[in-house]
Amino acid sequence: MQSNPTSSPPPSTTTSSTSTVETVQGTNVFHLCGYKFLRGIGAGRFVRSGTFAVGGYLWSLRFFPGGDGGAAADGRGTTTTHDDDCCFHAELMTKGAEARACFTIGLVNQADGSTRWEPTTPLFRLTTAGAGHGSPSASIAVKRSKVEDFAVLRGDRVSVVCVVGVIKNPRVSPAETIVSRVEVPPPDMPECLGRLLEEGVGTDVNINVGDETFAAHKIMLAMRSPVFKAQLYGPMKEKTEQDLTVDDMQPAVFRALLRFIYTDSLPAIIGGQYEDDRREMVCHLLVAADRYGMERLKTICQGILCKALAVHTVADMLALADQHHCSMLKDACMEFIFSPNRLGDVVESHGYAKLRTTCPSVLLEILEKSSEFQKT
Repeated sequence: MQSNPTSSPPPSTTTSSTSTVETVQGTNVFHLCGYKFLRGIGAGRFVRSGTFAVGGYLWSLRFFPGGDGGAAADGRGTTTTHDDDCCFHAELMTKGAEARACFTIGLVNQADGSTRWEPTTPLFRLTTAGAGHGSPSASIAVKRSKVEDFAVLRGDRVSVVCVVGVIKNPRVSPAETIVSRVEVPPPDMPECLGRLLEEGVGTDVNINVGDETFAAHKIMLAMRSPVFKAQLYGPMKEKTEQDLTVDDMQPAVFRALLRFIYTDSLPAIIGGQYEDDRREMVCHLLVAADRYGMERLKTICQGILCKALAVHTVADMLALADQHHCSMLKDACMEFIFSPNRLGDVVESHGYAKLRTTCPSVLLEILEKSSEFQKT
């Protein structure tokens, strides 16, 4: 009797398919002008945005300055509302429709143009099919102090960004045989240039700052700063091509400036210092950015300082903004000074006393602005 030879198993294959939930996203900006008149309209009363389309449905945003007064009694809200809350309702406006959607509310920081986002809501099932079928709107409570923050409420206007994400039916791809795929890593040019700076490979110019010397590449300096470009390649070209001297700057500040030139980012230490040290470093960097014509760095520094204004520092920041032509920082300082219950404390600060002698023209501006802000 012959034995059957052992048969080898057939080659295995692996296939995959993917179920994808498609999300259609749209954004609407709702400008609330004349806020001081809206503030007192009472709980449960609202103003409504214009209708906008997202994902094949029509939507609107209702704003309740005094809270919704229990208008979202069906529980379709992200948080429990309190007396110190404002409330937004994202509402489905398409008749006889049902939609699944989530919402994100953002408040525009008018000092620097950024948006302060609230957490995205859970997924809601909204319907306009009639009573007993569900609610047509979802409520989002936001602390009134956030809406009335001095950087958000400017010129008696608040700008609200509403992002609607509509969930469509899942889509399943056909099964396909898995093959190896090559994943392309993200761009790493800034990291490579940072290492080039650290290792000092191919440097062709030395910069003397205080008692320290920094080796760099002329082409990098010229590419990032018109002042360096003029010094190294233009009519201002130094007699000694291998050395530059930078006066009136701390080595630590120039090190951060040089790091930004190569990597387009601030060193991690800028974000990890104590608040006063961090603010001082950013102020020095702003001065350096203005000196070397680096507008992007100058704008970044202004944005950081706008978010760190305080009663005891705002006068110094105003003087800095005036001396280095920083309009964004200057406007934020003015807004801060004329926010409720701050002007008296600012006037009594040491920085305000210095402002009288260092920037008298700014004091005149403060007086002119005072009447303007009192009107609003």
